[in-house]
Amino acid sequence: MKATHITSIICSLIIGASFKYCRRTSELINSPLLNIKQAAEYLNLTEEQVTYIIQSEQNTLTKMGSFSGEMFPYFKINNQIFISTTDLTNWIKDATTQRREYTQGLVVH
Repeated sequence: MKATHITSIICSLIIGASFKYCRRTSELINSPLLNIKQAAEYLNLTEEQVTYIIQSEQNTLTKMGSFSGEMFPYFKINNQIFISTTDLTNWIKDATTQRREYTQGLVVH
């Protein structure tokens, strides 16, 4: 009987945490703009990886003179990065379709 009670408590905690995570993800998706931390969370990446993607695409544009496809959708206000949620979805589709690789600070198609 005691083990059943503990199991019920553990299950309740897991379910509660799941609802909180789903609610947080839903809030991110419904927000028109994300900061770098939120975008990283949305993409299941680190902030450093998101910054690396942005820098790699910019490096490729600078080195090659052009960039094929959608670039990571961000803009800056006073050095703070903001990302469009709608455009981020389009970027994900484009980057996936092109099977982009980010290596050595550049984008490889």
